[in-house]
Amino acid sequence: MTEKKENIGPEKISFTTFLLKILATGAGGFAGSLILFIIFLFTGSVFPSAGDEFISPIFVFILLIMIFLASTVSNIISVWLLALTEKGKYKRISSAIYQVFIVSIIILVLMVPVYLISVNSNIAFTGYVVALHIIIAAQVSALILEIISNYRYALLGVYGVSFAVLVSAAILFSLSGSLESPQLLLFLALPVIWLSIAIVHTLVVIIYGWIARTYDKDFLSTQTVYGDDYGKEVETPKESPKAKDESGGDFLRHN
Repeated sequence: MTEKKENIGPEKISFTTFLLKILATGAGGFAGSLILFIIFLFTGSVFPSAGDEFISPIFVFILLIMIFLASTVSNIISVWLLALTEKGKYKRISSAIYQVFIVSIIILVLMVPVYLISVNSNIAFTGYVVALHIIIAAQVSALILEIISNYRYALLGVYGVSFAVLVSAAILFSLSGSLESPQLLLFLALPVIWLSIAIVHTLVVIIYGWIARTYDKDFLSTQTVYGDDYGKEVETPKESPKAKDESGGDFLRHN
């Protein structure tokens, strides 16, 4: 029996859900910017001024902590609220949040030498390093949510999130040439990136859903095979054993 045409492609997204996604990611981005602003108020004195030749090591440390805390909180809140807008689609929210936190620490460790090199070479270049850090962390966080919680359309998530990051990067770099204060761009980065993820990714899902239903072919489903893989059995992911805390959560839910 062939699959019904209306069941092909991702579920249709209502306009209300679309607005909720924008509000969810906007709230997450604003929360990260608020943390940046608060830390900046208390530590603004250590930030170098234009023309300063000596860069204090304290500045590098505070900058790392600022970006890590702001991006991590923003990414976790955005992922959590974004998942709540489509509970039927995103079913493993806790696992996604755990992975977002872990990957945030890994990205921080990998970015430390990049920050040190940029500060020692050219302080103006550090702003681009900060933008790169925020963009990578947000992109990976959104991809984690799509891959963990939406396995069937993980590829669609990769395309949608990647397009959204390109759009947000273009917006940020265009703003960098028009804004007089570089600090303002720092506060705008998180809202711009997460709003782009909500808007562009949702539009990609809507357009792909229309294409899949029009041509009666689920091109980006993980169950669809191409080339030499055609005719081979597609493995369905088996349910992984639950950790102790997850098993305890099931016990509490059943009681």
